[in-house]
Amino acid sequence: MENIDKIIAIVKKELSSSSHDIEHTLRVRNTALKIAAHTVGADKTIVELASILHDIARVKEDTDPVRTIDHAVLGAEMASAILKQFGYSSEIIEGVSNCISTHRYRGNNLPKTIEAKILSDADKLDAIGAIGVARAFMIAGEYGEPLFKEINDDSNYDYSNKLENGRIENFGEHSPNIEYEVKLKKIPERLYTDFAKQMVQSRIKYMDGFFSKLEMEVKGEE
Repeated sequence: MENIDKIIAIVKKELSSSSHDIEHTLRVRNTALKIAAHTVGADKTIVELASILHDIARVKEDTDPVRTIDHAVLGAEMASAILKQFGYSSEIIEGVSNCISTHRYRGNNLPKTIEAKILSDADKLDAIGAIGVARAFMIAGEYGEPLFKEINDDSNYDYSNKLENGRIENFGEHSPNIEYEVKLKKIPERLYTDFAKQMVQSRIKYMDGFFSKLEMEVKGEE
């Protein structure tokens, strides 16, 4: 437990983003451990360490002026170095690194191990539901996004406002409701574990209702 507290302190110093802060990290840790408890064969040590360290490079990505840093890739490297300092085995370090390098929604490197799938699911669950709504608007505030942008046909919405690495190209053309349409509402399709798939239902229902009502209010229809 002493090592865990020290690692959390290290991560906290690296995080300054309001949407990807230590509170997000700890929520993901708690959710991941809950999923792990309902998943056969999951290594809880790897799950906990990966959850705590998964966003350690997030601020470095967000403040990168040339926008080439991938926090999943850099985070895996930073996590490995930290765990080596604390004397963790090569097996645990490799497991944690694999989890972090594959946790990103917009990344092309998909999780393969059960621990990586658990981290991915826990991180995605923290992006939907009431917390997801709150975080979507926190992110919008951080990047100067508008409250709402109308989508003419959301069923066939062609979203091209992104760079090759999947990051948003022009935040002024983005908004929380667009993020919901192009990413967040698709999270249930991207979950791996049975327990996460059970948890997601009420959260996505809440979020769908929120953005539907937001659109009606913005248009003066309610």
